[in-house]
Amino acid sequence: MKIVINPAYQALDSFITSIPDLFEQEGEMVYNERNQLKHYSIKGYDVIVKRYKIPHIINRIAYTCLRPSKAKRAYEYALKLLQIGVNTPSPIAYIEQYEGGLLTRSYFFSIYEKEFSDIRDLMEGNQHDEPLVNELSDYIAGFHSKGVLHMDMSPGNILYKKNGKQFEFTLIDINRMQFWPTISTEKRYKSFKRLSNNKTVLTQVAKRYAATAQLDELETVGKINQYSDKFFSPKKLFKFPKKEKS
Repeated sequence: MKIVINPAYQALDSFITSIPDLFEQEGEMVYNERNQLKHYSIKGYDVIVKRYKIPHIINRIAYTCLRPSKAKRAYEYALKLLQIGVNTPSPIAYIEQYEGGLLTRSYFFSIYEKEFSDIRDLMEGNQHDEPLVNELSDYIAGFHSKGVLHMDMSPGNILYKKNGKQFEFTLIDINRMQFWPTISTEKRYKSFKRLSNNKTVLTQVAKRYAATAQLDELETVGKINQYSDKFFSPKKLFKFPKKEKS
C-alpha cells in the first residue's frame, strides 16, 4: 500500500492510514455511484474521501505500469492548480492499494467545501442570474489563460459560493486535467461540450467568454454550440449525474 500525505495535514496521519479499514463502516455518504465519496469530521477538519472503483484488469496494469492512478493525479493536479492560483479543494492525501502487484483500490482525500454549490440549475436554465453567468465565463477564461484544461467541465464539477457581491469558484473531479503553455482556441471551444445543452444559457456563456478571452464572438458562439450539439445528440442525451465533491 502506498500512502502520500500533504505535510500541511500531517495531524491527520492516523485517520488517513485507517481509511481502508474504516471506509465501509464509518463516514457520511455524499455520493454513491461509480465512485464513492464520504464526509468525515476529524480534528477540526471537514474531509471528503473519494474511493475510486476497482479498475478492470487492463486499467489495473496501466495504472500500475504506465500512468498515474486517478487518486495520484487528483492529488498532484490539486497541488499544481493551487500553485498557479486556480482554486480547488485543498488536497490532503492519497492512498493506493495493490494485490498481486497491481493497483486495486485508491483513495483521494481533500477538504470538504460544503458551503459551495454546483452550477447545474444555472446551466439547465432553471436559475436566472446574469452576474453569475458573467463571472463564471470570466472564471473559465481565466483558468484557460493559465493553460488549465478541465477535460470533464460539466455542471457538477464547477462549484461556486457568493462572497458579498462577487462569486468564488472552485474546480473538482480534477483527475482528468491537462496543463498547457497555451491552449488553442479549438481545444477551448471543445472543453465546453459538457457544460450545458440549453442553447440560451450556453450562448450567454459563450458571448461573455469571447469578450473576456478576446476571441471572435460569432466564431466562439458557433463553435461552442457546435461541440455541445454533438455531445448532447439524441443518442448520447442523458441527465447530469449527481455532483461529486472532491
